[in-house]
Amino acid sequence: MAFRAAIRQLMFPKEFRIDNPNWPADVVLSLKELSQEVRQLRQESKPGSTSGQTPADSRIDFLANVATGLWRLRQKMLDTETNQPLEGMRRAYRHLESTWDALTQEGLVVTDHTGGLFDSGMAIKVLAFQPTPGLDREQVLETIKPSVHFRNRRLQMGEVIVGRPDDDTSDNNQKHQS
Repeated sequence: MAFRAAIRQLMFPKEFRIDNPNWPADVVLSLKELSQEVRQLRQESKPGSTSGQTPADSRIDFLANVATGLWRLRQKMLDTETNQPLEGMRRAYRHLESTWDALTQEGLVVTDHTGGLFDSGMAIKVLAFQPTPGLDREQVLETIKPSVHFRNRRLQMGEVIVGRPDDDTSDNNQKHQS
């Protein structure tokens, strides 16, 4: 994985290249363990795998929890208006992004549903419906847990809060139309 990242840096001019991060030893060990788990999940999910078993639930939960934790960390590091790293988080965010990219390259997809339109057929768990003025359709107001997929297999169903059009607003619209 590090080899691919190093080669990818050669595509850019020298002044734009990013050095490999200097991770503390415990973080490096955790990332190596995570990488081994991902490789094992990948091997077990291949058609014709000799094990014939599905990945253990504990490994699936582990990977989903790591993905959710990184997603939450990423949300805390970004300015909500510009979607750029906060001033004090720029250096740390760069390391988070490299970890995020490594997981993505292995086939992990984390989906934040915030701001998207809601349909009752979606594979997400609605924790609450909230009347919200100004909406004309149901829309996801907040993602509590993102949906997590690994190689097109769902590891975690997203959990969201959905905004509904406010009844007072729709009543007023009907009165004005009459």
